[in-house]
Amino acid sequence: MTTLQKFIENFFQTLYPNLCLGCNLQPKTRDSSFCVQCLHDLPYTDHFETATNIVTNHFKGRVPLDHGAAILIFTEGGIVQNLLHQLKYKGKREIGEIMGEIAGKKILSSPLFHSPDIIIPVPIHTKKQVSRGYNQSTIFGKAIEKIIHVPCKDNILTKKKETKSQTGKSRTDRIQNVSDVFEMKNAQSVSNKHVLLVDDVVTTGATLEACCLEIIKAGASKISIVSIAAAV
Repeated sequence: MTTLQKFIENFFQTLYPNLCLGCNLQPKTRDSSFCVQCLHDLPYTDHFETATNIVTNHFKGRVPLDHGAAILIFTEGGIVQNLLHQLKYKGKREIGEIMGEIAGKKILSSPLFHSPDIIIPVPIHTKKQVSRGYNQSTIFGKAIEKIIHVPCKDNILTKKKETKSQTGKSRTDRIQNVSDVFEMKNAQSVSNKHVLLVDDVVTTGATLEACCLEIIKAGASKISIVSIAAAV
């Protein structure tokens, strides 16, 4: 996006705060944060009813997942990328809240998800959280908490080192980039428990895998993963 495009987008958001969160062009419907077209176009997955899917395939042979799912399919330049960009960089926390509510309802109705004991968001480094004002995965996890009534704790798994952006890196490079950057602060809180790990997007799965390994080392009995989106 060019500087001019960013200026125009911010200008219209200031003038018309009730524009659709998906396209930033059309007005929201009465009962939604999206316009009619974007509601129709959102690329929902069937992961909550399908045992083998994009998310579970990412971790096959690497992490013994109880189950894994994403709500939406991520494609470069698509509506989902725009939603995640607004959630992470434009202060649109309501996107994480809406998606968390959807995820919670899907978890409750899914034949494949077993009720977790605790929800843990993938952490971001303290400096990034101070700069951004929040962790988008925590927003997502807290919204799930309200629906399934399972506590979401964002002070158990922490990111102790800053890392370079994962964008454009190969899976091998991504794994190396997040090696030894996560730390469990209270292993007893997950010992013999089913942990639901939540994040905004699954790409190669390197970050989530690194988090899972720390949780497993802490003695968790099961791990499940839910994300807002997953890349094909």
